[in-house]
Amino acid sequence: METNLHRSLKERHGPTAGGRCEVSVDGFRIDAVAADGTLVEIQSGGLGALRPKLRSLLPRHRIRVVKPIALSRVVVRRASADGPDLSRRRSPRRGSLIEAFEDLVGLAPLLPDPNLSVEILGVAIEEVRVPRRRRPGFSVVDRRLLDVREAVIIDSVDDLWALLPVDFPRFEPFSTADLARDLGTARPFAQRVAYCLRCAGAAQSVAKRGNSYIYTARTGIVAVK
Repeated sequence: METNLHRSLKERHGPTAGGRCEVSVDGFRIDAVAADGTLVEIQSGGLGALRPKLRSLLPRHRIRVVKPIALSRVVVRRASADGPDLSRRRSPRRGSLIEAFEDLVGLAPLLPDPNLSVEILGVAIEEVRVPRRRRPGFSVVDRRLLDVREAVIIDSVDDLWALLPVDFPRFEPFSTADLARDLGTARPFAQRVAYCLRCAGAAQSVAKRGNSYIYTARTGIVAVK
């Protein structure tokens, strides 16, 4: 079922910006078409699911994938999906745009394509939950857009670095252990970040230290969009 968040972002990138929503292109249903003809796909879930569609369309069309990341959320509890609100509270959990790397893993091989761009949107949302018997004890039945707080547009592979802290020493050799320490994250997440950077061509492996590869940012990256 389409969420309010998905519908709102379609409107934002389609009719609100002078484009259209729900358009059929080359046998595929496209979420929106921007005023300049760019195809827009809104994807709240894993980006890897878009690969077959993108591989078919990218040779002939410019495509922007829009990935929302919840920076903050208000949790609304109901007894049923269409029932009245029983409670509202602000979740203490805070998100970050860097979380996009969890899903960019699925698109990393396609990011060098000059027809592809990815827009990472930091949003505030309202999340509607209803109870269920199994863990975690609730189901999310809708997400609603409250506000767009920030955005990073990945128009070339070098733009991936904009998702990392501005003071990250990208031109100095680093391992995934170094990356995890600097980002304050677990090693598996740092490995996914390194995979995205290397697979997309934003970073390169320059050495090996024990069982760990050592990376640096690639220089002279050129991408014409």
